[in-house]
Amino acid sequence: MTKDSLRKFYVWFTVLGLLVGGLVVLGYYRDEDREWKDYQRKYAQEEIRRASNPQQRALAERIPIQIRQILLPDLNRVDRCTTCHLAVDDPSYGGYPQPLAYHPLHEQHPVEKFGCTVCHRGQGRATTAADAHGNVPHWDDAMLPLKYIQASCGKCHQAADNPGAPELARGQQVFEESGCRGCHKLAGVGGLIGPELDKVGARRSPGWLKEHFLSPGTVTPGSGMPPQKFSEPDLDAITLFMLSQVGETTPGYYASMKVIPGVAAGQRLFQEKGCIGCHSIAGKGGTIGPALDDVGSRRSPEWMMQHFREPQAVTSGTVMPKFGFTEEEARALTDFLVHLHEQNVASSLPSAMNPVERGHEVYRNYGCAGCHGPEGKGGVPNPNAKTAQLVPDLIHVADGYTNDELKERILKGQREITPLDPNRPQPPLYMPAWGGIIKDAQVDDLVAYLMSLKPKGEESGF
Repeated sequence: MTKDSLRKFYVWFTVLGLLVGGLVVLGYYRDEDREWKDYQRKYAQEEIRRASNPQQRALAERIPIQIRQILLPDLNRVDRCTTCHLAVDDPSYGGYPQPLAYHPLHEQHPVEKFGCTVCHRGQGRATTAADAHGNVPHWDDAMLPLKYIQASCGKCHQAADNPGAPELARGQQVFEESGCRGCHKLAGVGGLIGPELDKVGARRSPGWLKEHFLSPGTVTPGSGMPPQKFSEPDLDAITLFMLSQVGETTPGYYASMKVIPGVAAGQRLFQEKGCIGCHSIAGKGGTIGPALDDVGSRRSPEWMMQHFREPQAVTSGTVMPKFGFTEEEARALTDFLVHLHEQNVASSLPSAMNPVERGHEVYRNYGCAGCHGPEGKGGVPNPNAKTAQLVPDLIHVADGYTNDELKERILKGQREITPLDPNRPQPPLYMPAWGGIIKDAQVDDLVAYLMSLKPKGEESGF
């Protein structure tokens, strides 16, 4: 190697060495300037300031500056949120500004057991505020606004059984009463005109959902869904309920409130199965079976569970049918009856319902009102449909069908709707086939209800 070549080599070696050294120094200062380290230093300084004796001060001075994370293998999550939110489990930091603020309800949902993202969403492994909150490209699971945080309760709790999430329960009520199931399937129940909703909360933002409720055709061109005239509180509630539908299941401990039903679930089953038709509570109900007011003192929970499983084997000669309850349903009913004396439920229990009343419940529960209107009194728009471009009302259905014909129409549906103009798109709304979805006895009740809608005093068309 010549002297000139050797001189050039040393020059380039020196330049590259200085460049590498400069990058190392730059990397060091950039690492020292991370926002989470600044938060941790402020936390340590606050702990030192609050120390009331030398021992506490010494401990505060030794607080390490490091990444903190919560490993949740059952949830397949790693949450590093506590790297910045260092005082989530310390009530003495209540009222402090974020990120050094105490998290309310920590006792019910300890961060070391639940982490953060299972409720708040966001990107748990990130260590910058923007990335952790999920407001970055290519991350679809951004943090929920606090306004909609109750949506996450639906992962582990039944919507109607959680007093801590009233908006979630209200959203479910709005969903059912508005007849959304008439077109959309949720948890395996509903129509097929619109898309299934089991994972809609994982695909759509709060803003998209609200706009779609108010003006479906604007958000989704060609949508047959009519604009929904919700009040602002109901709009927020049903948006929250839709955000809770993420298709995510939680295991064991986290799903305990769904796996182990409570008193409220038992009361709903008691009403849905028509138990009041044979049994009475507080003098209200049937007399075929024994009154249940004091059953909790007469029978053990084990006896009740076995009776729900095999009525004939436990009580020879009983007329109570074998309902085929699941273990969870049997536990819920037992829990309801055991604690019956502690509750004032008589006023909320219906008397034994007749077929028309039961049919009304079927009409409501399967979303018929979503297309045919409340009480069947007015259908929603169905563009280019020959029948006045509306889904027909049902109050005069008795004039056009016999009971058997109406039952067949419900079971088989009507896929093809006659268009007003054959050159325009097919009407988007049609009658789904409910065979295999609604039980046969429920269809009979639904037919009885629909036949009863004919205004009193009008002559029959037959």
